[in-house]
Amino acid sequence: MKKSIIILFLLLIVCVACTKRTVVENEELQGAISQVWLDADAAQGMLGGIDTNELSEYEMQRYRLAEAHLMLKRELRLPAGSDMEALAKYFANCEDEASASEAYYIQGAYLNYIGENTQAMQYLKKAESYPALSIIRGMTYYKMGRISESEQLYEIALENYQKALPYLEEAGLPLYLASVYRELGRNSSEGRDEYFEKALSAARFMKDSILYMDIRYAQLSINQPNSPEIASICQYMCHQVGRKRYAYDLVKYYIRTHKADSAKIYLDILAADTTAQIWSEQQHALWESQYLHLKGKNKEAYESLYDLYNAYYKELEEEGRASAFVAAQHFDNEVEKAKNLQLQLEKQQLYIVLAAVLIIILCVGILLILYNAKRRTERLTEQARTQQQIKDLQNELELRRDALKRVLNQRLELNKNLQEALLTKKKEETIPNWAQQFIDSNIFSTEEQWKNFFVEFNGCYGDLLNRLQKEYPRLTNTDIQVLALYILGLDNSDICLLLGLTQRTIWSRRMRIKDRVGLGEKESLDKWLEERLKVKG
Repeated sequence: MKKSIIILFLLLIVCVACTKRTVVENEELQGAISQVWLDADAAQGMLGGIDTNELSEYEMQRYRLAEAHLMLKRELRLPAGSDMEALAKYFANCEDEASASEAYYIQGAYLNYIGENTQAMQYLKKAESYPALSIIRGMTYYKMGRISESEQLYEIALENYQKALPYLEEAGLPLYLASVYRELGRNSSEGRDEYFEKALSAARFMKDSILYMDIRYAQLSINQPNSPEIASICQYMCHQVGRKRYAYDLVKYYIRTHKADSAKIYLDILAADTTAQIWSEQQHALWESQYLHLKGKNKEAYESLYDLYNAYYKELEEEGRASAFVAAQHFDNEVEKAKNLQLQLEKQQLYIVLAAVLIIILCVGILLILYNAKRRTERLTEQARTQQQIKDLQNELELRRDALKRVLNQRLELNKNLQEALLTKKKEETIPNWAQQFIDSNIFSTEEQWKNFFVEFNGCYGDLLNRLQKEYPRLTNTDIQVLALYILGLDNSDICLLLGLTQRTIWSRRMRIKDRVGLGEKESLDKWLEERLKVKG
């Protein structure tokens, strides 16, 4: 028993040892991970003090993820040999989907920085497909918005910024909130000033003067593109912060104020910009030509070029797409604009086809409704016609029945009157031949008379007598005669007169009929006849 317990205990230890541990137990690593988004310097210091030999496999992968994230934030690159996709798949296998989403985000953000926007969007889509921390989900949508904006997909960019906002508000990081509010202010047509004020408020809360000036610059670029305040901000950002792309606005400002020497200084700074080299080269070529016009005092050519670009900027502002880099976007994305236009045309064609299909379906539906209504009207008309024919036939049948009864009653009345007249004579006198013949002809004394009567009766009562003979073969012709006269409503005395029988004989005949049709002593023959009339009539 003790050996079994020991063996089970050893198996349990082996299973625990072989199971992937997905918990960070190293306190320094845990602290570094929590500081990555708040204080990059503090997180870097914590990572530097960790002995990687003491980390588990899972902790080592988390260490690599934090290292890549910090390097991306601080130096805009990834560690040599880092494979974020493999790292993401590792975390997905460990059921740590939040870390998998973060790895895909890091890869997408880096690809976006080096200009591989198509691949960047693919990785960001993968990051979006996993559950993630609020800050990762917010930054993923923020990056997707920036890529869409660079591709001039402004509506999609605005949609992604709106998606990012609630996640970043939940995370409560003012730096990223300020960035998102700034982009919303630059891309929204409504509530623009409110977004900029929120961005500025977040920058003031962080006491980040550079971020504050960058947001203020974006706001003025839309509302007051030629103001001296923009020139002051750009000078500070160029000289104090070292962001050379701001030299673009200064070149434009000094050329428009006819200060060629100042424009030349910032043209040289713009030429040295390496953060957006292609854009900088295009803008340098554009504004250098204007600088040469200004320097050569070719005022007419300069004014013509000046008016051309003023009209261009005014048109962009009227369309609500003015920004700090509107000229750069125009030259860099001309091909993409054509693609977007083609896409819009294809969408419009698709909408037209869908509308045509819907109209056709609607017309077919209306035709089907009209056709069904016509068929229903015809069916109701035919049904009414059939019911009227049935009613006419029923009325005709009733008339024939009434006529049959009336003829019988007339015969009975004549027979009764004749017999009463003959009874008043003396008994010894014989009945005249004519009288005897009349009586015989009215009491159905011949087979031919009964045959004609049956044909007329069956015509009025749906071939009832023939059916009774088939259903009850024990019934005789006399039984059938008695039943027919009963159906016509004659009493025993009338039946006796027509058949030339006595009342006792008729009563006996009724008893035999009840026996032959299977009725008991207490069952009524009259009720049975009524039921047969309901079924057969």
